[in-house]
Amino acid sequence: MTTLARRLPTIRRAVARTVASGHTALSHPTRTFQSATTPQLSTPDVPLPSLTTADNSLHLQWPDHTTSAHHLLWLRDNCLCPACIHPTTRQKLHSSADIDPAVRPLHPPSLTAEGLKIVWDRPFLYSVAASSTSASQLHHTSVYPLSFLRTHALPARRVTARYDDLSPTTWTGETMRRDVFWIDHDEFMDPRDSSGLYRTCRVLFHHGLVFLRGVPVVEDGSATTAVAERIGPIRNTFYGRSWDVKSVPKAKNIAYTSLFLGFHMDLLYTDYPPGLQFLHCLHNTVTGGASIFTDSFQAAELLRERYPDDYATLSRVPVTFHYNNDGHHMHQRHLTFAEDSRAEGSAWRTTVNYAPPFQGPLELDDPKEIEVFYRAFRKFTEIVEDEGLRYQLTLKEGECAIFANRRVLHGRTEFDPSSGHRHLKGTYVDLDAFKDRLRVLSAEHAPKG
Repeated sequence: MTTLARRLPTIRRAVARTVASGHTALSHPTRTFQSATTPQLSTPDVPLPSLTTADNSLHLQWPDHTTSAHHLLWLRDNCLCPACIHPTTRQKLHSSADIDPAVRPLHPPSLTAEGLKIVWDRPFLYSVAASSTSASQLHHTSVYPLSFLRTHALPARRVTARYDDLSPTTWTGETMRRDVFWIDHDEFMDPRDSSGLYRTCRVLFHHGLVFLRGVPVVEDGSATTAVAERIGPIRNTFYGRSWDVKSVPKAKNIAYTSLFLGFHMDLLYTDYPPGLQFLHCLHNTVTGGASIFTDSFQAAELLRERYPDDYATLSRVPVTFHYNNDGHHMHQRHLTFAEDSRAEGSAWRTTVNYAPPFQGPLELDDPKEIEVFYRAFRKFTEIVEDEGLRYQLTLKEGECAIFANRRVLHGRTEFDPSSGHRHLKGTYVDLDAFKDRLRVLSAEHAPKG
């Protein structure tokens, strides 16, 4: 017996005792449940699918003529009863390693309006009941609502259930000037009504750029972080929970000068750069200093259409990013165009990484690859810098830009620091927090059906 197999019974008994201390009915993970096995998932009042078995799977033929196959191991692992899924934490009370590969239905499975019912012929491998001879503990009953089975029947349904079927909408300078989204701070922050927050997050997903007006001007950054926390927790970095964008002597970051700041994304020298960036204008009376934005997804698509070989190069050759200054040494390499092969939906599949001010020496040793990279990067930059793709505005006091840091490139025109005062407050939120908020809001507000 392996070390894992020897240890798991002890671990399972400890988990069972912990659960039993507050929920005595959960102390036997393989007991047969009668009335309390079905979780609170609605099953639409629709005709039942037909059921057949083959290849260790249950096959359902749905009324819309689609079919789905559900493997027996997957079904046993995903039982939804309170002995398998804790009723309040909604977390599993067993491991996938507990599933006996020989597990089978004790009787032919049945389909009712309640769902698919299966009585299993054996317990978990490493559960408390596995060492018991009690027949009542050997046979576990699972009931799977039809809505659950339909959700997991096909990739498209899984994607829709997570709202990952959304698709970004690319834009140019002209279309952004026409469609730019503004919302009042009070509507965005309203604790009694999340509809304004939902509309903002939807546009933020589709376009990657939204604006708030009427944000309180507070020097300590509390109003800025409050706006960000309406979406998710602050991403704390070595710059702090929030940071100041203003011209200072002996600046440690080019953003803290009055110089022209070209298009870039922030913190690409980290493993997981922030998903959202917030720039809140506290003061802006200088000559110059306009904020500039462009859609890297649009630029990438244009490169793919015009120069497919160069797009392929930037999808293959990683770029070095670093920050080695002021007591910090950050280093990371990212592909300019990264596609997540695990993503089933279109919502979060593509990431662009572009930040020339923060690039380090390219870590390539093949001279031919170096030449190919520089040609491809030059072509992409020419598209990024196209004036027709740029959206430009000068943020006024109390206005805040929120943008997708892994998509929308941002920068700033040069300004004269002697002509007035320019002070922006910034903060970050991670992409996972934005995904979380968007899914919850979509479930609450998105049209059903």
